[in-house]
Amino acid sequence: MRKKIFIVLIVLFVAQLFFRIYTYRSDYLTPYNAKYWEYRYLHSQWVVENSKMSIGDDGVYMYAGWEYIHGRDPTTLNAELPPFGKYLIGISEVVFNNQNIFSLVTGLLALGAFYLLNTIFFKDKLLAFIPVLLFSCEQLFYEQLQTTMLDSLYLLLLLLTFYFFFRKQFFVSATFLGLMAATKSSITTFALVIFVTVAYMFLAKQMHLLKKYIVSLSVAVLAFLATYLQYFLDGHSLRAFLGVQKYIVTFYAIGAKGSLITPWEMIFTGKWHTWWRAYIPVNEWHIGWIVLFLLSVFSLCIMVISRYKNPLLLIAIWLLVYLVFLSFIPTWPRYLLLVLPFLYNLSIWIITQVSSTKYKFLRINKK
Repeated sequence: MRKKIFIVLIVLFVAQLFFRIYTYRSDYLTPYNAKYWEYRYLHSQWVVENSKMSIGDDGVYMYAGWEYIHGRDPTTLNAELPPFGKYLIGISEVVFNNQNIFSLVTGLLALGAFYLLNTIFFKDKLLAFIPVLLFSCEQLFYEQLQTTMLDSLYLLLLLLTFYFFFRKQFFVSATFLGLMAATKSSITTFALVIFVTVAYMFLAKQMHLLKKYIVSLSVAVLAFLATYLQYFLDGHSLRAFLGVQKYIVTFYAIGAKGSLITPWEMIFTGKWHTWWRAYIPVNEWHIGWIVLFLLSVFSLCIMVISRYKNPLLLIAIWLLVYLVFLSFIPTWPRYLLLVLPFLYNLSIWIITQVSSTKYKFLRINKK
């Protein structure tokens, strides 16, 4: 019976993904117009003060990606954001003549990586798949399949970082961490992920692995540096590179400020106060976000009470730390892409524990 249910869920999963892809087919079939996006960028607010022709982040990324892949120094265009994701967008534009294939591929790979990670949390394949199916139905997720934002890639790299961390393949994990930091929020990405993983190792009493983990972080730094290869080939020094990183930190430090309530407001009300003084709805929101969050909080409480030391503890730590982080930066709804899949994980986990008549989990882990 379980096998039949699993097959039905896979069919539903594939069918709804094909439906999304077919719905967005024009986004994947429209050729990339390099001249048009160059004109848009050069006449936008990024170049012309008080310009009436604005360009969104997606437009900047696709233009930057095209320039990077044709040899431009990534620190001379959209330097406030690391270049890895934009290089991949540029590859998509050259290979497929379309920038949104990048979004489609990274989104689908993120679902695959999410399932792999779930097989560590849930020994049952059906339970491992259910969060993937539910997350793939989220409007917040499938909207990313049709736009050249970096959040799906960011999620993919986080999932792979955690997956190989749990498998104790720290050097592979560190490689994906370096690429993740080279996609968005470089310094804070390193800080957040390292803090969460070390905290988990401490709570799970795995500190004997700490030395190997710390050594592996050198690979993360090398992977991060490798994405700036063109910069170094142009003759710049490591000292100058550190100056670029200082510029990135300064750029965001003096920029728009976040609000302590923003991520929580998005989750509980479906609205948010923007930093440009608007109060607007989160179009991707649904009431299930509240239910998922409350179930996740309940699961965290159970973990604390029962001294749970299994891998899902890391996910609970990540959610707490990342949401606190979002409280201090200007936050867009799409940033919750690194929250929602893990809310599903914890919710499915606690439902399976509570539904067990024997409460076997509490008895084993309360020793």
